[in-house]
Amino acid sequence: YKLICMPNTREIKRRIKSVGNIRQITRAMQLVAASKMRRAQRRAADSDAYAYGALDILENLTRKAYGVKEHHFWKGNGKGSGKQAIILVAANRGFCGGLNITLFSKVMAFVKKIKKAGDEAEIITVGSKGRILARKTGLKIAADFSDFGDKIGIKDIMPLVRVAVGDYRAGDYKKIHIAFTRYVNALVQKPEIRQILPIEIESFKEIAEIDEKMKKQILGNGNGGTGNGARYIFEPNPEATFERLVPHLLEIEIYKAILEHQASEHSARMVAMKNATDKAGELIDDLRLAYNQARQAGITREIAEVSAGAADVV
Repeated sequence: YKLICMPNTREIKRRIKSVGNIRQITRAMQLVAASKMRRAQRRAADSDAYAYGALDILENLTRKAYGVKEHHFWKGNGKGSGKQAIILVAANRGFCGGLNITLFSKVMAFVKKIKKAGDEAEIITVGSKGRILARKTGLKIAADFSDFGDKIGIKDIMPLVRVAVGDYRAGDYKKIHIAFTRYVNALVQKPEIRQILPIEIESFKEIAEIDEKMKKQILGNGNGGTGNGARYIFEPNPEATFERLVPHLLEIEIYKAILEHQASEHSARMVAMKNATDKAGELIDDLRLAYNQARQAGITREIAEVSAGAADVV
């Protein structure tokens, strides 16, 4: 006969308590992640007006000034660099499901595409998980900004923008991209890779989540100009204004991407911790059932022993 060993009730009670403690931790992490997700969403929404205004100025510049079209921020630096940079926005912590793996897979596929075209790829990391990935895969890290916290502000990313713009101006890179995870809803987050230099208006719109409906609400008529019919006067000239404007556009673009990724990270962590909490509850139910079965078996065994002892006495 096959002997099935059941753990004693004391061991099962210890496991129930242990799983219960873990469930309390995952539940707390779920609530914290939900709070941080809502905060990141609000901050992303609060920056929309700046993004819409910057887009309006950019469209006016590129529509009315031909010299802007020949600018290296728009046309390219033309210095023959064979390198492209990727600003990798990743998480600082784990416990967020497959969020990092999904983004990293897309980045590695994009790096292979760059190498296939004959160029080199370098990584500018934002978040410790991105730095770890780059080191493990042998990618060259051009700069690292892993000390950004959850309450990042527009001023915090200025060093990152200065590095990107400065290296592009110097001709070190012919293209600069940004990789992040776009927040769709609490259950869906999608990895994205967008080009930020040379400037692409459509890429700016996608990162800043600018659509015609929201643009109309902010700017007025939504027909490519300001809602009140204002006319821009650029001093000293559109080209110089464009040169000064682009770094601020990149600040908004990168800032929006980081906020999007933070909302995605907290959302993914909230879902992962909810799943862990639910699984812990199911495990506790199974352990309680095993505890009751073991307890019942023990009582039955004791009754049988008492009955057997009484029969021997008789």
